[in-house]
Amino acid sequence: MMPARRMVMPPVHGAPRSDTHRSILIVDDEQDFCAVVTEILQLYGFTVFAANNVAEAFSILEKASPDLILTDVMMPETDGLTLIRKLRSHPLWSKIPAIVLSAKASPEDLEAARRAGASACLPKPFSVHQLRSVIEAYVPAPGYVSASP
Repeated sequence: MMPARRMVMPPVHGAPRSDTHRSILIVDDEQDFCAVVTEILQLYGFTVFAANNVAEAFSILEKASPDLILTDVMMPETDGLTLIRKLRSHPLWSKIPAIVLSAKASPEDLEAARRAGASACLPKPFSVHQLRSVIEAYVPAPGYVSASP
């Protein structure tokens, strides 16, 4: 009988190192979405805080200082744009980049996000590459090694 074959994956370019601590807060009422995005971001070396609503997000912000916030727009009780407006008016949180991740991506929706103070918008669904690109425009992944010489 032949031994089982083991699949060997090549190293991921830009694989995270633990020499730099970066954190991201994700706010989305879809728990499965939060779990998947959290896992992806952790693979890139980020510490991730997840909140399923705006109230949870503010509770986390009282204890932690994330480098970036990812938020959905459509959530029960308080929406993501209200979250961003409140962040922009708070002295401790006003400078934290906030990226909207939303299925609402019409020109009007994008303009509303911009007026609320969003740093960027990434329409759902999106690829892992698109997520990483938009995040790294504001917060480089810990230990990221550039592909260029």
